[in-house]
Amino acid sequence: MAYTGADFADRVMAGLSGEKGVVECTFVEQSVVPEAKFFALPVTLGKEGVETVHSYGTVSDYEKKLISDMMPDLVAQAEKGFKFAAESK
Repeated sequence: MAYTGADFADRVMAGLSGEKGVVECTFVEQSVVPEAKFFALPVTLGKEGVETVHSYGTVSDYEKKLISDMMPDLVAQAEKGFKFAAESK
């Protein structure tokens, strides 16, 4: 996990420093997947942070079912996080 975190941080810094074509997957506020406010998707990183949020692409019927099955828990976990943050102020 430490290596992956360091690698991701390195890619974020590359985007912020102006390197072109930096695309990484991250859990991000988005509108690509309408069922959830946040979702893990590929993003293009640039000087201002996230420049573009991309679709996750074509998925099989099996993968669609997995996404559908996990969506209620994902939304509930995000709501739990929002509530915790609001109460912590």
